[in-house]
Amino acid sequence: MSAGGMLMQKASRFDGWARIDTDVEIINNMGGHIVTIRDDRYPPLLKQIPDAPVVLYTKGPLTTGSNTLAIVGSRKATPEGVNLAGKIGETLSAAGITVVSGFARGIDSAAHRGAVKERKGSTVAVFGCGLDICYPPENKSLYGSIAEEGLIVTEYGPGEEPLPFHFPARNRIIAGISKGILVIEASRKSGSLITARLGLEYGREVMAVPGSIFRREYEGANGLIKEGARLIDSIDEIIDTCFPGFHLETRESPAINDDEQQVFSFIGSEQIHVDEIIDRSRMEAKRVMAILTMLEMKEIIREVPGGFYIRR
Repeated sequence: MSAGGMLMQKASRFDGWARIDTDVEIINNMGGHIVTIRDDRYPPLLKQIPDAPVVLYTKGPLTTGSNTLAIVGSRKATPEGVNLAGKIGETLSAAGITVVSGFARGIDSAAHRGAVKERKGSTVAVFGCGLDICYPPENKSLYGSIAEEGLIVTEYGPGEEPLPFHFPARNRIIAGISKGILVIEASRKSGSLITARLGLEYGREVMAVPGSIFRREYEGANGLIKEGARLIDSIDEIIDTCFPGFHLETRESPAINDDEQQVFSFIGSEQIHVDEIIDRSRMEAKRVMAILTMLEMKEIIREVPGGFYIRR
């Protein structure tokens, strides 16, 4: 039996209209909606999968079309992975593409935050619990932003807790609602690999960002590439693969002086410690710190806990 079929057997949530009737008042009071598979608001791509939920609980103004991309990955993401997921989410949403993810810690949350940055993006968060439960709890602010601008989706009724077996089933909705799936930083046992393999079953484009063969957090993504997933090394490649005809928003690069350019040249997509930047620049520590502050203000680098820096 396929992975999708197994999930269908284990996680079909529709148990008759009696439960739905009792949920209507709760959902209405939350400002949400109950959407059936026959409704116009039901995500069109999700209807195509064999184990599509009969009923969805939703909150937020966004309606989904077919210009959707899932960004998934490790809950214990590195600063580089978080930075990358956020940048991709921000850039794709600016181009008119809806970012889909599972609201989990790490890569998922970073992708959502990028998509809603400066209140101009769209994103869909697929929950493994009821709409009335924010999980993880530290994402309360993000929950509010998505409910206001994007869409929260779940097949679980109000009060249903985020139980472990809910999340593999939730992943089929992430895959089903999306035209393509991008995996960033996944271990060999990552739940995001379930999403990717379900995507293959559903005929979706599956892509992965490669990483060092010596780092465990890239084992799953590198393994997907070996199995035939498309290797992605630029946002343009995502657009060309899934959304031909879309154009990325271009921004003017901020002006930086010679000293700033020298310091900036030492900072890449992998974090570097401030002590190493000072040593390599051969400048006084105070001068380097002042330049780093200026580069942060220009939003071309950001500080990572522990005295590290990384390019935005």
